[in-house]
Amino acid sequence: MKTRNIIIIAVPVAILALALLLGSILLLRLFFVATIISVLGYLWTILSIRNLTVSIGKPSEHLQVGDTFQREVILTNPGQIPRLWLKLHDNTNLPGHHDTTMINILGRQSHLWQTTFNCQKRGRYHLGPTTVTATDPFGIFTNQRAVGQEQNIIVYPTTVDLPLFRFASFSDFGYGSGYQSISRISPNASSVREYASGDSLHHIHWRSTARTGSLMVKMFDADRSYNASKTAWILLDMNEESHFGRDAEHSDEYAITIAASLVRKYLQGGMRVGVMASDDRRYFAPTERGEEHLWEILEVLALMRSDWKTKLNEVVSQHLDSFRDNPLVIIVATSATEGLMETVHQLKNRIDSVVVVLLDIASFQGRPSTVDNSRALNWAGAQVYTVRKGEELSKALDSRTTRIHPLMV
Repeated sequence: MKTRNIIIIAVPVAILALALLLGSILLLRLFFVATIISVLGYLWTILSIRNLTVSIGKPSEHLQVGDTFQREVILTNPGQIPRLWLKLHDNTNLPGHHDTTMINILGRQSHLWQTTFNCQKRGRYHLGPTTVTATDPFGIFTNQRAVGQEQNIIVYPTTVDLPLFRFASFSDFGYGSGYQSISRISPNASSVREYASGDSLHHIHWRSTARTGSLMVKMFDADRSYNASKTAWILLDMNEESHFGRDAEHSDEYAITIAASLVRKYLQGGMRVGVMASDDRRYFAPTERGEEHLWEILEVLALMRSDWKTKLNEVVSQHLDSFRDNPLVIIVATSATEGLMETVHQLKNRIDSVVVVLLDIASFQGRPSTVDNSRALNWAGAQVYTVRKGEELSKALDSRTTRIHPLMV
């Protein structure tokens, strides 16, 4: 029994004992007043929450990190007696939400309570039930009742528009691939880049070489009418040892947001999109089209957790046969991703376009890499975007920021 309840019982008993011991009429009357107040207060709290009816609105079906929404709770008093000093509290495990209010409901009236929720973190959460607490006018007794049903919601990862995210094929970089033929390369050079081991000496652009002081080679446009990919694969590294940071500024949250944004971009562009991830369940989604496929993937990304055992290159090796019809492959990884170069080399011999979105772990307080991963991946034939903590993704994933130099003629 709680200390407060013991005191509520003990005080009248003590008054009665003193009244009988001293023969005091005043104390005896005080005992009767205390008893009546206690009984009335207790009955007040019971009647205040009895027979209340509730109607609770449903939140939006698709909620993403950063969204806000309102939920309506309508409490109705079916009787004639007013319900006063009711405290409402919404029970939820949604991060950052603590909302209570005090209301009065007259006889045969209703009260609308609107609560505002902020979606701060991806995941599965519950809303409700709503707790109604009644307190007597003297603040002696309280009584609680849960009204309404628990509602489950999923907060999907946020997605950002990436209008300037573009990809180039291996032919654009002057590399060959297992599926590349000379007929697919335009004879017109559009830009230049630094020379890399294996480049043809016939592609050296001498004017740019003289201007920059470094050996520069021409880059050729692919015939997009022939070379345009209709399928995209998003490969997501969720190995725990690859990621660093805290809370929303953790690198795995950045990776999830980037993957979700790319999935939306290409599905809304009419492409078939599939996802592979080195998470705790080794998630694999075959390539499909459509809005339903988008929300299926976003739901998995909302609940995805990192795993210390699974490596991305292992997942890719198990599904190499899935890379057919010359798809675009985008790898979302970090500068600490193990086997990333191996994965790029595996894919280079099978497909035409590999893009690496590389999270700079040093900016997330991780250990800086001793190797220039971006340059090494460029040399391997991948187009690389580097993302640092705090950067706006639409700017970081802008094709104009990649290491491609304009052709000087």
